Amino acid sequence: IGIVPPGVDAAGRPHHARQYSIASPRNGERPGYNNLSLTVKRVTEDHQGKPVRGVASNYLCDLKLGDKVQVIGPFGASFLMPNHPRSNIVMVCTGTGSAPMRAMTEWRRRLRQTAKFEGGKLMLFFGARTQQELPYFGPLQSLPKDFIDINLAFSRTPGQPKRYVQDLMGERAADLGVLLHDANTCIYVCGLKSMEEGVVLALRDIAEESGLPWDTLGAALKREGRLHLETY
Repeated sequence: IGIVPPGVDAAGRPHHARQYSIASPRNGERPGYNNLSLTVKRVTEDHQGKPVRGVASNYLCDLKLGDKVQVIGPFGASFLMPNHPRSNIVMVCTGTGSAPMRAMTEWRRRLRQTAKFEGGKLMLFFGARTQQELPYFGPLQSLPKDFIDINLAFSRTPGQPKRYVQDLMGERAADLGVLLHDANTCIYVCGLKSMEEGVVLALRDIAEESGLPWDTLGAALKREGRLHLETY
């Protein structure tokens, strides 16, 4: 959805809308209510570490209960979850790219509560600079191990080597290879643009190690709508 911050920019023009991924399941943050959640990181510096103040992120983070927000959209449909509950879902994300992954995980958790649910596998590769920057870190850790396979990567832990999501994928190559052989497997990648190449190369290596030519598999995943890339 798009959020329109109030006020005007330095040139006196109204602020343009900023888009945020919805972090709630398809039936809302609370089933039966017209509400949703977003994952917002307060922007206080740019990619070079220089101080900046993110207009929309700070506006959203400073909202008080009862404030009205101008919303437009929704936009896009690239991260719609497959309807078939037995689909295997591999989720690769960094930072606020966790928003759609959180939505899909919660939807599958709700489906799991039904009497005869037989769900496919959920596998998550989740990266951030430090453990403190992982949104939903606490709730994720409380989910049953037989429900979701969680793999966490931290790139800026003091005294520890840098680890990225593609490193974890390589370590879990055997399990990912099995899923790549399954036509019911869907892969979702969301996060910074800089992560995309490493993740795709990791998928290529894992596929070829398991006997699947990546040129053929990669094309099939995209053609069949089973590989979704949303980076920014």
